[in-house]
Amino acid sequence: MPDTAGPKTNAKAGQSVTVQRETELSLLYRVLRTVIKPLRPRLVQPGKPQPAGSPRLANCPKRKDGCKIVERLHEPTDMWLYDFLPETSSAFVRNAGPGPLHNVYYFAGGGFQSPPAGQHWSFVGKIASRLAGTHRFTIVSYPLAPNSPASESLPALRRLLASLIAESATAGKKVVLMGDSAGANVALSLGFWWAAHLSKTIDAYSRKSSFGLGPIETGKPLDLEADMTRLRSVLESIVVVSPASDLRNSNEQMGKVDPNDPLLGADYTGKVAEAWTAALPGEVESEFKAENPHVSPSLNSALAFKAMVLQKIHVYGIYGTNDVLAPDTDVLRENCEKYGVKGSWMVWEGQMHCFPLAGIYGMKEGQKGMDWLVKIMREETKIDHNRLKGDVPLAQLRPRLSTRGSRISERSVSGLT
Repeated sequence: MPDTAGPKTNAKAGQSVTVQRETELSLLYRVLRTVIKPLRPRLVQPGKPQPAGSPRLANCPKRKDGCKIVERLHEPTDMWLYDFLPETSSAFVRNAGPGPLHNVYYFAGGGFQSPPAGQHWSFVGKIASRLAGTHRFTIVSYPLAPNSPASESLPALRRLLASLIAESATAGKKVVLMGDSAGANVALSLGFWWAAHLSKTIDAYSRKSSFGLGPIETGKPLDLEADMTRLRSVLESIVVVSPASDLRNSNEQMGKVDPNDPLLGADYTGKVAEAWTAALPGEVESEFKAENPHVSPSLNSALAFKAMVLQKIHVYGIYGTNDVLAPDTDVLRENCEKYGVKGSWMVWEGQMHCFPLAGIYGMKEGQKGMDWLVKIMREETKIDHNRLKGDVPLAQLRPRLSTRGSRISERSVSGLT
């Protein structure tokens, strides 16, 4: 019989992280996991390899759940972006208030090799429609393995993030990074990089030394006290669904979970990690190997987690325990709590990988997971971050971009976490 007890939440005074635990498993899910387990991991196998760079998404629908989806090319970085914009005739828009103040950039899972699938468009559409008054969602078509592994993709995405934060800061808006599975790994990797980069850059200015950060564009003098306050509130949070947080694929607990995982399996996640961390042609080995915290966020140092705290970046996550990625996600969550990174987590005992996405098909647990995501994002908007006003001289705090391809200058990222 399923455990029908209500959710259990730890919320001790002064605690930086709250964890809501769920245990009830519906009959629909029990049947579903029995049906799909013999098919693992064929249901999540990547399709044909994508070309190098940001792929233009041919499967982009025109509309989803009251949102029209508009394709645009972010010309400074050659990245394809897909904005979910509310239809003017929709009821939720008529009472939306002053307009979205949060730009949410979503990175879809797909084993680092596949573009967003149909369920990603539906999942984002449903959440975007419910948060239309406060959040504007954008799916990022990020470069994929095998033609654009981490060593090619992450530098390009860092360049994109720096540009998007500059645009949002000037417009007086916040930024949220969100993703599922492999896409959640990308969101975490970028968030940790930005926190460390911004901390180092501000420290360099305060000490009047570059500390190896590379050339920085000149401009009007910084008012460090004011600008540090503004910049720390631009990237507001990272929201992850069943993240891949340690690509070494070596957690001892994975072997215990593997027999109960109906979707992935440790063999599959190992192959996915190898594809993302592979060397480019002509390279002896990738600089982004699996043990590098730039691709395995759970391995970040205490200093990296403290940078997240310093920049006031919160981390929210949801995952099920019948997922071979869950043990590493436990480590990530525990490190967030250990080092004071604020946030909330939902941990569902016995649930599968990325179960909130199954909410679009009517699965009870998936719908409850979607409700939780909407709730924590709404609550985040209520926190007073002192809205940004006027232009922020971000050009002075951004690294000058290398002219070689899409890579950031090696010096601009040296010494980070």
